Amino acid sequence: MTDNILMADTDRDLPKHVRNGFMRYRDFKPLTQGGEAILRTCVDENLGRTVVMKTLQPQFQNLETYQKRFLREARVTAQIPHPCTIPVYELSRDSEGNAYFTMKKLQGRDLSDILDRIAEGDQHTISKYPLPFIINVLVQCAQCLAFAHNQGVVHRDMKPANIMIGDYGEIMVLDWGLAKVSNMKDNDEVDRLIRSGQQTIPGRLTGRGDIQGTPFYMSPEQAVETGDVDERSDIYNMGIVLFEVLTSESYMSGKSFREIQRKLAESPLRSPASVAPKKKIAPELDAICAKALQKDPADRYQKMSDFEADLRAYTMGLPVSVYQESPLQSLLKWRDRKILSSASLIWMLAGALLSILLQLLFNVLL
Repeated sequence: MTDNILMADTDRDLPKHVRNGFMRYRDFKPLTQGGEAILRTCVDENLGRTVVMKTLQPQFQNLETYQKRFLREARVTAQIPHPCTIPVYELSRDSEGNAYFTMKKLQGRDLSDILDRIAEGDQHTISKYPLPFIINVLVQCAQCLAFAHNQGVVHRDMKPANIMIGDYGEIMVLDWGLAKVSNMKDNDEVDRLIRSGQQTIPGRLTGRGDIQGTPFYMSPEQAVETGDVDERSDIYNMGIVLFEVLTSESYMSGKSFREIQRKLAESPLRSPASVAPKKKIAPELDAICAKALQKDPADRYQKMSDFEADLRAYTMGLPVSVYQESPLQSLLKWRDRKILSSASLIWMLAGALLSILLQLLFNVLL
């Protein structure tokens, strides 16, 4: 529940000498604290709105790799003006010289939490977030990533924890701190951090493996030193998210980063339908997921827009590019889309029957 907007806040005078930069923020309150960053809410005195301020943990503020990731997250997020990215308001330094950025305050749940509750059988969550709703969430995320890819940006860390679903249906793709931009080499320091397995950002389905976080969502090319990471890596990551949505199971597991690397290289592809046969997963969704999870990037969807188009086609009951449906399935889909209402169909049949009767009567009279 948010506070009401009051005229006393919207119509008050703007001082002749306004405070800018860090000085204009007040009423700091802790929001959350992760492995690298601290998030606090505060009030922007000039606009009278509550925002979120993000800063690095003190022990990371002087480490170049973490500074790069922090600045990259702020700037990449700000430079992707898509409805599914968080508006960034300011990037600056506080009174002690430490970098911060402010952004929109979100209200909602991340997909990681939602999938955990669904896996546990929480009926409230199951009813609030049915499969068609979550598939539509993934469609919007894929549209956002396709937009980013068109600007030369690869997210490189797509997972359920980085998908936020707002209280009023807003969808946000979070955490662009590991993003690769168009002129970046694959051996930059942040990229080496990903490949090292040192990232311990909490992932979903906790307790199903002895390590958590980014390594469970890596593509095969992200896990090797010679891998060339491009937008098809994000497609693989989205395939894992889709797999977990469909099965309520983790796609990858392992007791060490090396074990995950080995499985990525050697283990056969696991399709959702083979892992969770009792869930009766739609063959179209199974085929979409399997296409996205191909080990060789050349065998996956080549564009995120193609992955998005197939997911969207499924939600509309239309054919998807990676699945050949039978004539019977096409007929059943036609029926389910209810192109013609039952009443219209009855009148059509009645009209056809009347035409036949009139023709017979005309022949008799002749």
